[in-house]
Amino acid sequence: MRPPRIQRDELLKCLQDNFASSSSTGQVGLVLLDIREFRELNRSFGEQCGNCVLAEIDSRLNALPSPGFQSYYLGNDEFAVVLSTLKSPGFAVLGVEQIIDQFKRVFEWQQHTLKITVNCGLAYNFDAHQDPNKLLYDAETALIRATAQNQPYQLLGKNEQAEVDQLKWQLLNDLHEAMRDDKLSLYYQPKIRLGAPSPADASHHSAEALIRWETEAHGIIAPHTTLPLIEHLGSEVELIRWLVNTALKKISTMENRGTAVGLSINVPPASVTTRELHAIIREALALWQVPASLLTLEITEDVLIRDKEEAFNHLSKLRALGVRIAIDDFGTGYSSLTLLKRLDIDMLKIDQSFVRGAQQTDPDRVILEAIIHMARGLGVDVLAEGVE
Repeated sequence: MRPPRIQRDELLKCLQDNFASSSSTGQVGLVLLDIREFRELNRSFGEQCGNCVLAEIDSRLNALPSPGFQSYYLGNDEFAVVLSTLKSPGFAVLGVEQIIDQFKRVFEWQQHTLKITVNCGLAYNFDAHQDPNKLLYDAETALIRATAQNQPYQLLGKNEQAEVDQLKWQLLNDLHEAMRDDKLSLYYQPKIRLGAPSPADASHHSAEALIRWETEAHGIIAPHTTLPLIEHLGSEVELIRWLVNTALKKISTMENRGTAVGLSINVPPASVTTRELHAIIREALALWQVPASLLTLEITEDVLIRDKEEAFNHLSKLRALGVRIAIDDFGTGYSSLTLLKRLDIDMLKIDQSFVRGAQQTDPDRVILEAIIHMARGLGVDVLAEGVE
């Protein structure tokens, strides 16, 4: 196995493009990370093991939600992640913590289980950083400090950590109130069906329901920030109950208007294996009296990797209710083919890293074509992320 393709030039172009639009979309952060144990890994298990770990890290970082996160491989054991549309330094650090969370799940090599940790350096352009190379230099400086002090991450500047702590507490408190007072909402991203007889038919087929939280102090908070905060509060069950009922209410409203629109919701990883999930969906279907086939539950591969047997059992019971199951970010985990073989799924959502790469490299194009061909042969629908 080869390591990922080096993308330093693409990183600089991405930063330049983000700087050009930052006045209207928010500020830009840059995270550099390197693997603490990489030399020992290569010495102990060989170069092939190191390349396998690099490829898996590349997949996990590419699976982070876009456009908030854009990842690049810089060579050796170093990666970069661009954080866009930031509202303050505090949001930049929340992004770093989500990156570090990607390494909580162990890596596997042959019969070995590997625990990989990283150091991260963070810089952002809230002041006069309008030069990509300057931002890169500052992030490298922060990474050197993090490595020297053996800390998960370092950031440049004064008082940022105090601001981060204050922001976290404020957001957690505000989110608790928003959930209590029913101030969250859903917005709907159409799924475009290629080959539809008309543009209207193409966009009215189905949609993905995405959580929307609008605050007075910080404006709209992105889902990839909201969901980890909800997990921190331990409110996943309350969230999934609200998600399911809000989505089914919308389906019911559309049906009463003569339009059958399917909606999909993202199930938080911690909710997939809870006993409450099945009961919540069963009761909501009975309450809103809509066909179960119009509701799709999107789950990520890593859930099935962590708690494989329990997750399979829970999802089989959900399929028995008639709801559809989709695998989100397909292709970024270890057990993709096993999933197709064992789990009766309805849709694969191909990770956008393959879609983006298909325009540039032959390997990504070949992988994309193979996934589509395999899914069609199994009678599974395919949705490509990031086509726009």
